[in-house]
Amino acid sequence: MSTRRSNRARQGSDNGSAIAEEEPNPTQSMRDRSRAVAEREASRLARPDQASAARTLGHASKSKSAVMSTPLGSMLLGRNSSPGVNSSAENHEWCGPFSIARQMIAAREEAKRLREEQQAEAENPGGKEQHPLDEAMEIVELERQRKENPSMNWISRHNRTADALSGSANYYAKRRKRFHRQKELAGLGSNTVPSLFQLCINFLVKNFDHVDSLGIVDHSIRRALCENLVAEGKMNGAAFDVLAEMGVETLELIDCAQVTQDQMCEALQSLLPSGLRAILLKHCGRCFGKQAVKTISEIKNEDLDLFAISLSGAYLLKDEDAAKLLASTSRTLSSIELIACPLIGMHFCTALGEHFSSSRDAQVPGGCLLELSLEDIPLTKEALLSLGAASDSLRKLKSLRLRSIDGLDDEVVSIVLGSIEEGSLEGIDLSNNPNLTDDILSSIRRCNFNDNLRSLQLSSLKNLTAIGLEAFFTDIPDLPSPPMLRKLDLSNCSYDEINDTVVTLAAKASSFKRSLKDFTSGDIDITSNPEQFDANVIHSMGLVHCNIAGSSVSDKTMEILAVCCKSSLEELDVSSCSNISDKGLGYLVSKLGSQFSKVHVWGLAQLTEEFFDGHDRAEDGGLEIVGIWMKKSGGSTRKVRLLLQNLTEVVNSCETLPFPNEILQNSTKINRASYEVAF
Repeated sequence: MSTRRSNRARQGSDNGSAIAEEEPNPTQSMRDRSRAVAEREASRLARPDQASAARTLGHASKSKSAVMSTPLGSMLLGRNSSPGVNSSAENHEWCGPFSIARQMIAAREEAKRLREEQQAEAENPGGKEQHPLDEAMEIVELERQRKENPSMNWISRHNRTADALSGSANYYAKRRKRFHRQKELAGLGSNTVPSLFQLCINFLVKNFDHVDSLGIVDHSIRRALCENLVAEGKMNGAAFDVLAEMGVETLELIDCAQVTQDQMCEALQSLLPSGLRAILLKHCGRCFGKQAVKTISEIKNEDLDLFAISLSGAYLLKDEDAAKLLASTSRTLSSIELIACPLIGMHFCTALGEHFSSSRDAQVPGGCLLELSLEDIPLTKEALLSLGAASDSLRKLKSLRLRSIDGLDDEVVSIVLGSIEEGSLEGIDLSNNPNLTDDILSSIRRCNFNDNLRSLQLSSLKNLTAIGLEAFFTDIPDLPSPPMLRKLDLSNCSYDEINDTVVTLAAKASSFKRSLKDFTSGDIDITSNPEQFDANVIHSMGLVHCNIAGSSVSDKTMEILAVCCKSSLEELDVSSCSNISDKGLGYLVSKLGSQFSKVHVWGLAQLTEEFFDGHDRAEDGGLEIVGIWMKKSGGSTRKVRLLLQNLTEVVNSCETLPFPNEILQNSTKINRASYEVAF
């Protein structure tokens, strides 16, 4: 009985274990699955000491896997390691934000270390060992440089008087204070009382609608009135009638956009017989064309006494009409200026050579051209060659200005300058002509055989070289002496070609004594102390205006100008000259006289308060530093918004789409806002 019961119990326990094996526990199964997932992903989500060699994922490439712990994981895996940082350690770093930050800090420190090593290697090339006397040798070398470069000894005024501005003051507050101080010293401050002349001009402009005649007033007063009328948007046809009244000798308008051609013809018909001698018009495209030329040509030659014609923006003036204008006025005309007249061509050049030739001069005494200025005119090379080759119309020319001329090259310049037989040329301006090279320098030098040249402007000629310019300003046998210039413009030429040597030779040529006993350019050392040349300088001579913007000049040029142009230099432009320092400009200002009134320093970010607030004339006034202050942001935006608002009002006031005439009739507000934007 007992044996049978035990057998039955054993069979029951066997059946229970079988049932347990057939139905596993759900909790245990979930735990087992989670453990399997953790073991499979442990090498990617954890920070193991060593990377797992086994690949548990079923993908062909881990970098292409879609299973990532963070959205930026693929980007971090594909990022190249920074130079100098252990890439293997970086690949095993955790991809969280703090780990990334530590990696960036480590890379920055490594880059700093490499930079310091490179700098130390540059200061001590070849790993040269330091000698105990190296410091003493550096002191001796510094003393030698101070003797050769006196600008290094210049000390700021604040440092001399221990009256420097507080170092904790805001940088822009210093600039604002400096700007207001300069305005007050120049008489332009808010508390400055305007002059009686300016008060009268402002009163007349404000009530110009009620002015019928100005009477007998000077030309400068009429010009000031015209400038203020244009600024206020009141320069219309009625204002033109008042300014161009009977009896004026000079008709000068800085903006003729509101003047019609009929008004201009009526004014010329009455002014020319009554003694009008000069016509100076800007933006005259609307008012000066074929009809105006016809009006001038119909007047008798005995009644014409014009000596100067200046037209800017005359886009209606045709080539044939310009030739007729020269034929009518050549008897007394001596100055011609044309700017941005796109229709001028061969006929104008032919008429110029025909009506100002010496044979014409013998028949009609008095016809002699003294000034010729052409700018932005599409003249061909053949037309320009006719100026100098066809006749001697330029034989007595004193001022030649050819800017931005398409057909101008070295050959044309040589022929034109060669036709000036009397050597009377005083000013040459060949700026903005990219085809010109060093060959023009020899032509300029040869035409200056009477040593009358005083102004030379060669701006934006990229083909000029330092060798050519050095030869131009050096005394050479069988050639005329270097020109004694008063105005020199070498701005925006090639950066490396306009250097200290070129400017030094130009400054010395303009101020040194010309006696062979006192002056020999070959004996001068450019690198020596400039102060030793003071005995050879004629202090009444020297450069008056010097523009060397965009060049490679340094403080050495400032030292030369301080000696050679001590009592003559009035304006200097050194914008974008990155080699000039506070000490160079400070030394120049301390040595020049009170006639020095303006210096341009645009783009000189290396200048500091040591010069701006510490030069010798900071508190005296009279020196204007252009380029150290910017207007408040938003001012121009507000004015442009006002212009758009006024334009919208005018357009909305028109019943249909406004035509140009309707806009001109309602353009008072537009002109006023536009001039506020411009000024």
